[in-house]
Amino acid sequence: MNTFELPQSHEKDIELIRTSLEKVLSFLVDSVPEKDLPNTDGIFIFGHIDPRIAEHAAHLWNLGKSKEIIISGKGRTKIPHGFETEADFYASILKSKGVTDESLILEKEATNSLENITLGIDKSREEGLDPKSLIICAVPALLRRSKATFSKQFPDINIYGSAFDLNTEEYMTLPRIKRLMGEFDRFKEYHEKGDM
Repeated sequence: MNTFELPQSHEKDIELIRTSLEKVLSFLVDSVPEKDLPNTDGIFIFGHIDPRIAEHAAHLWNLGKSKEIIISGKGRTKIPHGFETEADFYASILKSKGVTDESLILEKEATNSLENITLGIDKSREEGLDPKSLIICAVPALLRRSKATFSKQFPDINIYGSAFDLNTEEYMTLPRIKRLMGEFDRFKEYHEKGDM
């Protein structure tokens, strides 16, 4: 049985869903190809629990795309055991990949995307980094919304989205498809609130 537990005779339906999902993801994952990413003042990570986001940011740091990494996120639930915040969790991953303590700026209060951005930039400026360009790393399917929110809140900062390689099959479940489609409602809602 496949992901949707449809009979074998419904393979064409599954393929249509997969093709449509790929189109949705290609829109939401607003990522610049690695070869086209410029060197920037910082790499900005939106807190989460998926380790691949921090691993990807460490990869970019090791390539020399920036000397500074800002991690923003307190988190709400599911923070891995042994860590107080998402920022602490990601900092541990980054350090395990060679990123130095001196390169890290941690913001540990944000609980949503808008707070990630505003509190993260406030913390960065407190630490002496007033970025004019950033590479942002987030859940890949949230990159377009994250970039739009950043551009609204800090239009003077040049933003480049960057995501780890994503396998469409990860999203071939009904809850994940619903979550992706909900992004379009969030675009409208957050625009009307003035966030983006």
